[in-house]
Amino acid sequence: MKQTLKQLKFQIERILARPVYSIPYNISYLRSKFLKQIEPEYDLVFVVFGFARDWILEAICREMAAYFSFKYCFHYTETSLPPAKAYFIAHYSFLPACLKLNPHIWKSQILVWHTHPREDLGISNDELIYALNKATNVLCMCSQFAQMLVNQGVHSSKVTYILGAADPQMFLPHQRFNGAVGFCTAFYYRKEPDRIFNIIKMMPHRKFILLGKNWSKYERFSEMQALPNFTYVEAPYSDYPQYYAKMDVYVSPAKLEGGPIPLVEAMMCNVVPVATNTGFAPDLIVQGENGFIFDLDSPVEEICGLIDKAFQIQGDVRKTVEHLSWEHFSLEIQKLLQLA
Repeated sequence: MKQTLKQLKFQIERILARPVYSIPYNISYLRSKFLKQIEPEYDLVFVVFGFARDWILEAICREMAAYFSFKYCFHYTETSLPPAKAYFIAHYSFLPACLKLNPHIWKSQILVWHTHPREDLGISNDELIYALNKATNVLCMCSQFAQMLVNQGVHSSKVTYILGAADPQMFLPHQRFNGAVGFCTAFYYRKEPDRIFNIIKMMPHRKFILLGKNWSKYERFSEMQALPNFTYVEAPYSDYPQYYAKMDVYVSPAKLEGGPIPLVEAMMCNVVPVATNTGFAPDLIVQGENGFIFDLDSPVEEICGLIDKAFQIQGDVRKTVEHLSWEHFSLEIQKLLQLA
């Protein structure tokens, strides 16, 4: 008994010596030590709440789950996580609340998905790194953000990356021949709408398709719609392949991406990519061979020049990404799970 009290005193002293943000984590961790062992209700729980629900992150989790043979569920709040052998936290911003409010998860595997860095999450970077180091694995979407986390202090043994995916049976290749230049994105300012507008305006000799949603919120949208070489399409996801089939070149102009997933979809359809040097673009594109990459602050004139060059690429773009199926993505994640 004396030894137990001594150990508890030591742990409390360690807690008080740490930064304030660490106290709730350590209290939760200490509580986990006194919890009864509960039989797991699931092998894996997908934790999806907030902005990730009914969005691409949940859709990707469901694609992943389609290839699981074990028992899983989706959970939509940060509280009352059901007992499970493992948890897949669909966005890293959910992790702090999950750790603080659910002491029992400390005894399970915790996989956290890191898409791309954000500064609007209401959590300091120091606390985020602290929380990520409490996870079992941190999965990034690309190599550059995996290295960024390691540089910021996440243990390298915890960090890995798995490139995004698409359905090779849905996104089929087509022969390129004087097709359109395409964009595929919902409207967000992070997606650089002004850059998209200026590219279209500067290239009257090319046809452009913008496949997305909510672009009526863009203040220059009526001006964009008036351009004679521009077509805007809002369509169900099942129709996306027919629009990729009209493209020869796909442009991803955002200055910050985790992926984007449409980059894989377009390349799977044998569309030549021209993309900003962010997300997994540099993991997929070999400059001048299966597409082009440009710097984050490249002028529009330079991007337009690369778009014209992309029409000259003759190779089979699909071949370079056809292995990136959702089945492959799911199996790579299953290798990290110890659910036997």
